[in-house]
Amino acid sequence: MLPTPGLLSWSVLSVFVFTSQAATVFNGEGTFYSPSVGFGSCGNQNSDSDLVAALAQTTMRLYNPSNPNNNPLCGHKVKVWETSKPSNTVTVALMDTCPGCHGSFDLDLSPAAFNKLDNPDVGRIKISWEFVDPVTLKTGPFAGAGPVPPPAKDRCAGCEHKMAMESEATQSRDEL
Repeated sequence: MLPTPGLLSWSVLSVFVFTSQAATVFNGEGTFYSPSVGFGSCGNQNSDSDLVAALAQTTMRLYNPSNPNNNPLCGHKVKVWETSKPSNTVTVALMDTCPGCHGSFDLDLSPAAFNKLDNPDVGRIKISWEFVDPVTLKTGPFAGAGPVPPPAKDRCAGCEHKMAMESEATQSRDEL
């Protein structure tokens, strides 16, 4: 006997709710710079209209001080918001190093990214940010940071059918 659709939906939802974890949120200051003046430390040329950011040099160096082009943080996407205006968000790719950033989690944003958060005339804002994609780093401040993906059975196509089959098999064993 198959479970009713309402019960199946609820059980899938409850598995997701109880196994997901909150992402790590980092706090710092946000400024802006022009990434179009040359190659960034990750080895790419970006424009002022790209949604990119430079992470504080002290933090970037923790992960690859000898060759920044091979830094494992390069290309990771982070969601940034102004702390006083959490509804204004922007997702940027970490593509450069900020030598002038003083805080470990400060970001220097491209003009396009900063404009999504506040008026550039402000110059410096308090920000919070989190990784959008899972981070597989084992050391440093970002070890395990980022959203925890739901269990594989919650991501697969046809999971409801598979779970219903597993439930039916369990029920049949229990009746024996």
